[in-house]
Amino acid sequence: MSQKSGAIGFGGFLVGIGIGYLVFRQLNITFNEAAWALIIIGVAIVLSAVIRSISPGLGIHRVVGGLAGGLILALILTQGFNLFTGINFGNPFLPYSSTETKTYSGPSTPGVVDLKLGTMNGDITLSTWNRSEYSITSTITARGITQQEADNNLANLAKGIIETETTTQQSLTLIYNSQILVNNPYQIKVDVKLPANAVLDLDITTSNANIVIADVNGDTVNLHTSNGALRINNVNANTITGETSNSPITGIFGATTCQLSTSNSPINIQIVSSKSGDYNLQTSNSNIDVTLPSIADCKLDASTSNSAVTFNIPNFTYSRDTPTSKAGQTSSFDSSQFKISVNAQTSNSEIRIHR
Repeated sequence: MSQKSGAIGFGGFLVGIGIGYLVFRQLNITFNEAAWALIIIGVAIVLSAVIRSISPGLGIHRVVGGLAGGLILALILTQGFNLFTGINFGNPFLPYSSTETKTYSGPSTPGVVDLKLGTMNGDITLSTWNRSEYSITSTITARGITQQEADNNLANLAKGIIETETTTQQSLTLIYNSQILVNNPYQIKVDVKLPANAVLDLDITTSNANIVIADVNGDTVNLHTSNGALRINNVNANTITGETSNSPITGIFGATTCQLSTSNSPINIQIVSSKSGDYNLQTSNSNIDVTLPSIADCKLDASTSNSAVTFNIPNFTYSRDTPTSKAGQTSSFDSSQFKISVNAQTSNSEIRIHR
């Protein structure tokens, strides 16, 4: 009887993993949504236990228990660290805090604005406005074991901006560095406004936070974070490089050269450009979805595992065509004046490229 019961429970476990994998890998589930899923699973387990107490011979509790275990494991396997996106756990070891807001501003008349911005544990938002000046507002929170330590940590953080200017270029450098590598006490959020009529060179770095840029005409755009989303909206640049982990990359933009990478999260972009460009996209355990310009000729190469690659492109000729790996180009690509090349790689999820 015990072997039969164990087989029933193990069978339910395998069914739970299979169902959960097929369902959860299609979704981008947040921690709050996962919590509701766990509540529902927990209620099912409680009900099965009640049924067991009433009719112990049915064995329903073993099926439900196995299903629940399989679903939970599938949730963890498919979502990974993405479950924790958007959660601010705070720092329970540093209960006291001190906050300061700093604003840096000044005239900005040259044709090129070069911004180097480095911060930590805080979102960065950057957009343009119709003013011949720049504005950078930083909200700095320092924590400590005591209020005095929090105040001292805030006072000890260098907060100055370095500005140099020539007749054609203005360089702005604002980098926050902490010598405290373990249990970092700082959270720094930054909001940037730059002139809309300037060509922007951006080198932006943060950690454990999002980077959002919008309405940018740029030469080089470099974006680096971890455990935070990259959102690139209405951006036109020669080069766009974006790197994060465990968080999505989304955007509507165009570039001559584009390299985007993340992990355990989707990449969803719309290419809006009138010039040719090469786009390299890489993630894992999540989908890639690309919308191409309607009039561009394209060359595509995409591969995944345990899922499908789909190209929905008219007049397309395949040089490789399997369910998980495809490549090819439109019939007039070689002679076209407007070419878009896309190389996309992921695992355990779909890739869709379409107009």
